[in-house]
Amino acid sequence: MGVFSGIGRGVRKAAAFPFILVPWREIKESRRAIEDRARELWSQAQQAKAAEQQVIRDGHRLVDLRAFAETQGLSDGQARALLGKRRRETATAAYACFVFGWASFLFLLYRVAKVSWASSAFVVAIEFIPFCVLFFLTAFKFALDNFRLRMLRHATAAEFLSTNEPFWPR
Repeated sequence: MGVFSGIGRGVRKAAAFPFILVPWREIKESRRAIEDRARELWSQAQQAKAAEQQVIRDGHRLVDLRAFAETQGLSDGQARALLGKRRRETATAAYACFVFGWASFLFLLYRVAKVSWASSAFVVAIEFIPFCVLFFLTAFKFALDNFRLRMLRHATAAEFLSTNEPFWPR
């Protein structure tokens, strides 16, 4: 028994020897330093992004397009072109999400009609309802963004729904 335990101790020491040479403490310190630096860079990037996308508003929630153009180093014409481009993008995204919402809803109806009414139909409905809701809510968000760009003010969702302006994005 003593011979086998001696061999076991020798094998354990031989297997542990390479790990003794690894500078674990330095590796951990380097990892912490890299994580800290990455957090600093991330916060700096977020601050720069927030400053870059800052929309200038006055007290009545109106967007000051001229001040925005000045801070971004654009002319008034370039700022209006940028605004028009963003309006077209939000309108396209709103219509695309609306179509995807209806497509997922129609697919849900097809699947529920095709499956016999058992627990599987309930599971199918539970699986597809979030997609329908997600697409319709995303379409509404893009339509609201388009409305804000059309009105050049930070409108709320209630204002968007109660306005006399056309609901559909342009």
